[in-house]
Amino acid sequence: MFNFNKIARIFSVRVKKMVVKASSAEHGSALVLVMFIALLLTILGAAVLSAAVGGAQRAETRENDVQSLHLAEKTLEEVIAGMTSNLQSIVTKSINGTQKELEHEVDLYLSGLEKGSYKDLITSTELTNATGKLLQLDYKKISYQQQAATYNVTLTVEAEVNGVQRELTQEVIFDTYPDFLKYTLGSESDLTINGSPYIQGNIYAGNKLRIGDKAEYYYQSENVHTLFSSPLQLDGEAHIQSLRQVLYTLNDSTKSAEEWLGKESGSEFIIPEKQLRVRNHRKFVQLNVRESFVDKVIESLKDSAIDRTLIRKHINNRTLGEFLQNYPMSYDAPDQIPTKPGVPEQSDKPEDQHAWAYYKSQIERFTKPEKSFIYRGDLTYDGVELAGIEYESKSDNWFVVDGDLTINNYKDTPIMFKANMLVTGKLQIRGNVQLDSTIYVLGPSGGEGYATLVEDAAISGSGVVMSEGAVLINRLDAFKSTTEVIQAFFYTDSTAELYGVGSILSLSGGFFAKGDLTVNAVRGETFAGNGVIQITPGTDLVRFSARYNEEVYRQQQEGLPRVNQMSVQVGAIKLN
Repeated sequence: MFNFNKIARIFSVRVKKMVVKASSAEHGSALVLVMFIALLLTILGAAVLSAAVGGAQRAETRENDVQSLHLAEKTLEEVIAGMTSNLQSIVTKSINGTQKELEHEVDLYLSGLEKGSYKDLITSTELTNATGKLLQLDYKKISYQQQAATYNVTLTVEAEVNGVQRELTQEVIFDTYPDFLKYTLGSESDLTINGSPYIQGNIYAGNKLRIGDKAEYYYQSENVHTLFSSPLQLDGEAHIQSLRQVLYTLNDSTKSAEEWLGKESGSEFIIPEKQLRVRNHRKFVQLNVRESFVDKVIESLKDSAIDRTLIRKHINNRTLGEFLQNYPMSYDAPDQIPTKPGVPEQSDKPEDQHAWAYYKSQIERFTKPEKSFIYRGDLTYDGVELAGIEYESKSDNWFVVDGDLTINNYKDTPIMFKANMLVTGKLQIRGNVQLDSTIYVLGPSGGEGYATLVEDAAISGSGVVMSEGAVLINRLDAFKSTTEVIQAFFYTDSTAELYGVGSILSLSGGFFAKGDLTVNAVRGETFAGNGVIQITPGTDLVRFSARYNEEVYRQQQEGLPRVNQMSVQVGAIKLN
């Protein structure tokens, strides 16, 4: 920086020397020189002063610019936090109401904000001459087939600090879906992926994500065998708790993603870093199958004043069917499965025709119910006599089996299940089935065995199956190169294992477990060896594939479970 005083002193001394040495004849020219030098020094000083003042002004403007940006971001955060808090209060207060009542209250609140009830919202700040406020709120309810799906809100905020203004825009999406429906595969505990499955869509690990290069399997014994098959192929994001909790085992050596991606390592991780997203499990919207089961029973009775404790008691005592029979206005409750008449269907006898007419009418109670339905005992649909269930309108109607439900259809034509269902016992599905259903399954008493068994099934449609107990998806057609697709979402409160080693498993929808979920898969043609499974070298047949399909659950909105927490997704911030 220039020292104006020092320069002035130097020139002053030199001028004095020049004046002393000058003769009387030179006094005039020396005076002109002194005046010129003084002018030069004045101009130089003014330039230095102007530069100093301009730099200070630019620094202050830059500081105001940064502060206004931070204040605008803070405004967005406070607006979203306030909206989320108010919506959460609505969810909490409506816990004993219906899903439609909840959706109405959420829509009413957000519509009110869009009409201007946010105008007085100003962000608090300790800065002087600074304000932060919400300029505009645009709201849109995204529906699917006249059912509420998501609530999209676009926020525009303005912050001003000492005259410097900033405008930011951000999209926020609210919904009341449980989070498991947003993932192809996931677990609230550990998610383990061994071998080389192909996964389209996002995955979630609420604790640790473990990835290994060897698939484990059981074959003809209780001994665990392994097959090397790598790598995992993920077309989507892995939502994790931290890089330290992502573990990759390669050649019997295990390292965390943090170690793989460290500066000293310099190596690539099995999942590209840009596909790893940290999502805190505390924000995960959980599901409780049994409490959701209770919710749906209350909804079906259209009486929110019914004591939840009473419903829980009947479910626990396996007397739900007996309880629901007391509500004939809401529930049809046949005593037994209709028995086919022992006379020819084409008989001309009036009594025979009456017997067949009565039989068909009773069958229609089981296959085309007109209102909610309850059957006490085990029930089997074989595609022949009991050939599916079809409600004209599933809304507010529930098909309840107070026992085990078995679906066996080995015909080429699928049987349709267009019904939201509650099953207090086990659910078993085999053969060709088209599901347009949300099904809640509690499983066997005592919790032993599988609550849901899907065995050699081809499931089409849009099914969501939620089980309190364990789920097994099993194929008996080992070593084949093709398979039928299972198009559904599965959830279990328990643990689960999925295999694509000897057999092939192709899932369109999703699979989520509250406990640990383990996937074992290889690629290639497989065949039986001496007590083991072997792979034909040089082939790349995918034996386990899972593809996310959001249309599956969007078509089941009226039957989806209530949650006790509002789900929030925020988009990227845009500078206007």
